[in-house]
Amino acid sequence: MNVKKVTLCLGATTIFAGLIGLASPIAIAFDWKEGVVLKGDFRFRYEGIDDSTKEHVRHRNRIRLRLGLDATINNQLKIGAGFSSGGDDPVSTNQTLSSQSSTKDLRLDLAYFAWQPIKHFTIKGGKIKNPFYFPMQTELLWDSDIRPEGLSIQYNNKALFFNGGFFHVEERSNDGDSLFFAGQIGYTTSLSNDVKITFGTGYFDYSGIKGHSLDDFKYIGNEENSFGNSLDENNAFINDYNEVEMFADVTFKVGNLPFTIFANYVINTAAAENDTAYLAGFKLGKTKKANSFDFRYIYSRIESDAVFATFNDSDFIGGETNGKGHEFNFGYQIMKAWKFSISYLDNEKGLENSTDYDRIQVDLNFKF
Repeated sequence: MNVKKVTLCLGATTIFAGLIGLASPIAIAFDWKEGVVLKGDFRFRYEGIDDSTKEHVRHRNRIRLRLGLDATINNQLKIGAGFSSGGDDPVSTNQTLSSQSSTKDLRLDLAYFAWQPIKHFTIKGGKIKNPFYFPMQTELLWDSDIRPEGLSIQYNNKALFFNGGFFHVEERSNDGDSLFFAGQIGYTTSLSNDVKITFGTGYFDYSGIKGHSLDDFKYIGNEENSFGNSLDENNAFINDYNEVEMFADVTFKVGNLPFTIFANYVINTAAAENDTAYLAGFKLGKTKKANSFDFRYIYSRIESDAVFATFNDSDFIGGETNGKGHEFNFGYQIMKAWKFSISYLDNEKGLENSTDYDRIQVDLNFKF
């Protein structure tokens, strides 16, 4: 894909959108008292990690604080901002409690506009929540904390939905940028009052990855590894990532409880080998009211170059590719806005000559 042509097209699109805005101005009559909503959540976590390649089992306590501010300007336009704990890791807003009770960082996590010019259709720009559909919030391609930076378009009429966009991976002042374009289409239907099916496909086209070394990526370079993606002798990526995705989930009742079966599959068409990943699992129950519960099981298998590893699940095999394993999660709603959960990941690092990687997480989650 020609990055210069893409950049010129994006610039022309931006100018055109600006002209539309000038030609059709939105009258803004904003009441701060009525139009602004403050919301957030806090999580306290104990985590134990047993990586057989390390000498000691790691024990740590972590916190996550997220604060969001939504300003509804009118029935078409919203401005949003969010702040979170953590550092510059794009797939984690956790903050480890360490270093002699030192103060912790609070960083910009979201900053965006959302414009709905017509019913069911929304345009968002800035640092936004991930617009793509995850079957049952699983994280094969995307960690739940990732906040893409760019422009998205979404259409959803409660049956047919489309999610697309143009996003930056790495902007460089003296070299070509790394970018990705994406499109995802899906359909949701009910076979009866108790059976709902969602299925679809997506395409995620990364450019400007192949041939760039780790030092060409500010975050990856600082970490001094590619999280499992293949490199050549110069620490440069040997592949781009043109990912074709398929997903589905089916929800029905088991007794009085919702039961969902789900699956996600992806293949990187830009790689000659080690190009496939998938997960499958189920979820029973739903935590909403006090004393309600849920249980989820997932089996995942990810080859080294199936997905761009900076963005996938930060917990599975330590946030890398080239591994497989199980995940078990139990959640219990203690009271409104307060949930207890425990997760256990029984993973193997390396699909050949594998080593054990076990992780347990005990969480207290609060919403406000």
